[in-house]
Amino acid sequence: MRSINNKRPLSPALAKHGRAKISNSEIAVIHTIRPEVRRESLQIAVPNGWDDVRKLTGKVLVFEGRRFTFTGWNSDSLLCFFHRPIDRETPTATLSK
Repeated sequence: MRSINNKRPLSPALAKHGRAKISNSEIAVIHTIRPEVRRESLQIAVPNGWDDVRKLTGKVLVFEGRRFTFTGWNSDSLLCFFHRPIDRETPTATLSK
């Protein structure tokens, strides 16, 4: 098996075959904690700008059992932000159908 550029073979550790499943209910995030302002944050890449952000506005994300609420986005860096206070649970409500 050769690497993508065909210059050298892949090591056996990199040549494993397998299956990956895309989850419809998960999204990649960057998690940060800022104890000096008593806040945790999640950053999400939104490469399509507002088209991606509008799907996330008003949503609550659960990360490691903690709820984060939408707080905004930066159109220059194409990042969307969710926050929660460190010292208490984020107030949320459940929508009834």
